[in-house]
This record gives sequence, structure tokens and C-alpha cells, in this order.
Amino acid sequence: MKREVKKLENSKVEVLCDVEPALWKEYQEKAFKKLAANLEVKGFRKGKVPEAMARKEINQGSIFNEAVNLSLQPAFDEVLREEKLQPFARPSVDVTKLSDSELQLKFIIVLAPEVKLGQYKGLGVKKDAVKVEEKEIDAEVKKLVEQNASLVVSEKPAKKGDTVVFDFVGSVNGKEFEGGKADNYSLELGSNSFVPGFEDQLVGVKSGEDREVKVTFPTQYVPDLAGKEAVFKCKIHEVKEKVIPELNEELIAELNIPNVKTVAELREYEKQALLSQKENAASNAAFNKVMDKIIEGSKIEIAEEVLKDEVEGMKKNMEQQVSQRGLTLEQYYSITGQKPEDVEKQMKVEAEKNLRAILCMEEIAKAEKIEVSDAEVEFEFSKIADQYKMEVEKVKEILGKDLPRFKAELRQRRIQDFIGKENIA
Repeated sequence: MKREVKKLENSKVEVLCDVEPALWKEYQEKAFKKLAANLEVKGFRKGKVPEAMARKEINQGSIFNEAVNLSLQPAFDEVLREEKLQPFARPSVDVTKLSDSELQLKFIIVLAPEVKLGQYKGLGVKKDAVKVEEKEIDAEVKKLVEQNASLVVSEKPAKKGDTVVFDFVGSVNGKEFEGGKADNYSLELGSNSFVPGFEDQLVGVKSGEDREVKVTFPTQYVPDLAGKEAVFKCKIHEVKEKVIPELNEELIAELNIPNVKTVAELREYEKQALLSQKENAASNAAFNKVMDKIIEGSKIEIAEEVLKDEVEGMKKNMEQQVSQRGLTLEQYYSITGQKPEDVEKQMKVEAEKNLRAILCMEEIAKAEKIEVSDAEVEFEFSKIADQYKMEVEKVKEILGKDLPRFKAELRQRRIQDFIGKENIA
């Protein structure tokens, strides 16, 4: 196949391909047979129309369209193979010549962006020092104790912090609406998990009481209910009071934290956990500063098509997450007050930043010949087995199902470790 290759800006290549006349005729014949197989003419069964009649019924434009479709993938595969090209995004294709005897295709192929690395060693970014205050330890210990509180049925009127178990039925203009009904629902008053104003109106209820709650849905809510007034008929079954346990060695024993038996040891445990969190946050912040400097000092040209593909991927991921909450994207935008174009604009900014970081890290890995050997993979398997007290073979069985991904993640950690070691003080 005759080809003309021209290098364009932003890591793009234009390839003009002339499909061989004999092959083009073959594609046209295949296209005709495919169309004829689905042709329906009165008096004949589907696909059994005589060839001469079929040629009169099927117009040449339809044959050309089908033949071009048949030719695209083989032509593209040959271009990649013969020119040794690796596409980085979806290509575009145009038909530049078309007749009975000739077909010329023009592919615009986006290759991996070219990266000209700037300085990536000795950038001298300092990691912030971290410390833990006593009040932070107090807060963590308090949170842990409260998480182990028990709920005790109370005959007293419900107050903020109590849990109410109740049935409710919601209606708007006297009509029940979808999602506005539940039985034996447990709601902690003051948790702000219901429509604003709902929980406040249950303060003071007692077991066995019926209460009517009136609320107005926020204007940024699901379209069917946004801004509307609703009435909820509630039947209270129980009021449960939260009883906070005393912090003592008996409670600590119930927590079953390794090597923690006293209040002092619990405080030290929480202190070390906080220190670890802060150290990780400080390390991540420093690493991000390093990457910002590396990106700023490097020259990277990213084609618009690459960014578009990245944004499309982010949008699909967002749509899946929203769908898991039982919403459509339109409902999500309505509730949050966001505009699709603003979200997409922000996605594009994030996509470009992420891509630049990934491309720079990959280029550094090439420059420093950072790879992961089979021996290193085996060592990681052994470490994981030791950490989780498992047999190495069992670890291999679990993680080996997606070995390329495991190896890629390990390589990514190696790259990040190298960058951090060379630049963070």
C-alpha cells in the first residue's frame, strides 16, 4: 500500500494511504455481498434476490460506504505495523479520494507526547516538619470512645444526639412521592442526614407518639421535589439514648488493639497514628511541589485529542459514581448547582496536570532505567506474605491474576521513590 507520511505539530502524524486497486475492488465486492445478504425485495426471501436485480436495488453510495468501513481497520493496522507507530489517542480518518478504481485514506495519528525534561534532580524541596498536639490526641480518643457507645431505649423526650426509630410517609400536595417512605428507620437527631428542619421537629418526641413534620425541599434538589413543601407523617417506635462508656482498661480490652492495655498506651497509639497520617500528608505535599517544579521546567506538548480522551474517561467515571447513588448526571448537576461546562473545564485542567506528571515520571524512568525485575516481584510477594501471615504461594495466586498491573504499580512506586530521594530534603 502506497503511503505518504508527514510529521505534524503536537506529536501528530499525517498518513495518506492509497489502497491498492485490486484490494479496493475486493472490498467493494465484499460490501455488495454483505448488503445483498440483507436485501428484501417483494417476491424473494431475504438474501435470495438474484444478483442482477440486487445490483439495481443497491446504490453505489451504499456499497462505497460499506467498502470503506471494511478497509479502515486493515489499512490502519498496516500503517502502524509498517511505520512502527504507537497511537496515544483515537485517530481521525478522512476519505480523500473515492471512485470505482481508487480509495485514498488520510489518518491523523496522535503519538505519545514528546517530553523534553528539565531539571529533575537536586530541586531541594523541604518537607514540612510535623507534630501532634495533646488536644488532637484528646479528640481522637474521644472519637474512639464515642464510636463504642451503646444505644439504650429511653422513655424521655428525644434530644439532639438521641436515635429515633420510626416509620414515615412523605407527601407533596397530598400525594406520596418515590423515596419518601420507610419503616423502622433509625435516625440520629442532629446528624443532618435528612432535609433541613426535619430532625429539629422530632426533638421532644416520645416512644409511641405520632408526629407530623413539615419541610420545604431545597431549591437545589432532585427536580421533582426541588423547592416544594412536603408533609411527613411519622410514627415513633423508640427513642434511644447514646450512652458513652467510661474510658478505662476494661473498655481498652474490648477495643482489642494490639499491645494496647492502658489509657497511656492508647494515647501513644493514637499519637503515632496521627504522626503517620501527618507524615504521609507532608510527604505527598512535598512530592507534589517537586512534580510542579519538574513539570514547570520541562517542555511537553499534549494534543487536544489526548486531553479530550482523558476528559471523556473522567466523565464516564463520574457518571458511574453518580449512578451508584441512584441519580442521573442531570439530577446531580441540579442538586449541586454545578454547570456541566464548568465541571468539564475543571476536568480538563486536572487531566492536563495529571498527564504532564505521568509523562514526566515516565521520561525520568527511561532516563534512569527504572524497571522492575522478576526477582523484585518475588521479593514483594514475600514481604506481603510476611505482613499478612500468609503463604507466599497464596499471595501469588491472588496477586498473580493481574501480574502486569501489580508490576506496573510496583514500578510506579520505584519511580516516585527515586524522585523523592533525589529532591526532598
